[in-house]
Amino acid sequence: MNKRIEGLKKRMEEKGFDAALLMQPFDVYYYAGTVQPCNLLVTLKGEPILYARRALDFVKKEATLENIKPGGSLGEMKKALQDMGVTGGVMGLEEDVLPARLYNKTAGYFESFQCKNISPLILEQRMIKDLEEIELIRRSSGLFYYIHEIMMTFLRPGVTEVELAGLIWAAIRKQGHEGFTVHRRWDGFLPGDGLVISGDNMWKISGYAMTVTGVGKSKAVPWGSSDRIIQKGDLVMVDIAPNYQGYHGDTARTYVVGQADDRQKEVFNSVLKVMENVLGRIREGLPVKELYQTAVRTAEEEGFGEYLQGYGEQKGEYIGHGLGLEVDEPPVVGPYTDIPLQEGMVLAIEPKIIIPQWGAVDLEDPVLVTKEGCQVLSPVSRQLFEV
Repeated sequence: MNKRIEGLKKRMEEKGFDAALLMQPFDVYYYAGTVQPCNLLVTLKGEPILYARRALDFVKKEATLENIKPGGSLGEMKKALQDMGVTGGVMGLEEDVLPARLYNKTAGYFESFQCKNISPLILEQRMIKDLEEIELIRRSSGLFYYIHEIMMTFLRPGVTEVELAGLIWAAIRKQGHEGFTVHRRWDGFLPGDGLVISGDNMWKISGYAMTVTGVGKSKAVPWGSSDRIIQKGDLVMVDIAPNYQGYHGDTARTYVVGQADDRQKEVFNSVLKVMENVLGRIREGLPVKELYQTAVRTAEEEGFGEYLQGYGEQKGEYIGHGLGLEVDEPPVVGPYTDIPLQEGMVLAIEPKIIIPQWGAVDLEDPVLVTKEGCQVLSPVSRQLFEV
């Protein structure tokens, strides 16, 4: 954790920040090792201070930092800055995730500082995973083994999407799934049992993500598994991002109830070719956007360009995303991401072909970027499983 703090300080110095106040639980967890209610104050001059707003005993037991204090009011933190001789300059706040009322109150209290967004520096650092993080993502990704077992054992005509989702939930909770997924965006949330989608629901795109979303149980959460009864011949997709000790995997596989017909095989083989071509391009130094361009070219060559990642106004411009403490981390693997791939990035690559009135095929794998290429972290082979 100390290396992470030093990495943040280095970025702060390069970008002209004099102090940073972190309040988002998973940013605090990244640097301090606890998600208890805390504020983390970081300056270029002194040691970081972790303020425990509540649950001090837990914070002392869990946190990796030594300088822990109870409280964490704005007044206490302002006095701590003054004691360190930090009386003005640029203060970093997490502008993308803090509630407006809290942000405005904080910015108004530190009136001698210019408040700027510190989140890009944090997320840039978090893009590159250390060995401990990689192992946790590997463990989380490995939970798909148990999900696949449920699908192969219990998928049959007459079962509902939500019944399968419940069996999956029970299986992976026993194996360490924390029970929820974490999203950076303020309006991002998914059911803890992920997405089990079938038949006509496969091509109905709901919500903020251009993907195979399902329709959910009601308009209150209109994505995810529904009460639809699965029938013989249906395509069925399962897409889940388990959370193991804070870190997410993200895998999707497509199944068919009974024998696949020629059209299902054709679409699946095209999605598989997109996936393999994208994975084959991954290497350190390659601009991220070239992975998206590879996916588009391949889909067009296969005759499915207009259905890659959706259709019409529901077509998404991405082929994947970063993965870690949150499901929706940078980089977005899309046409506008110029940054180069770097060793230690973990990406969820997720090509899908969604055809209205027909259905969809979805594949997704978490992959670790290495010097030589990439390492796939999913434990289940990429094939159209006939159940």
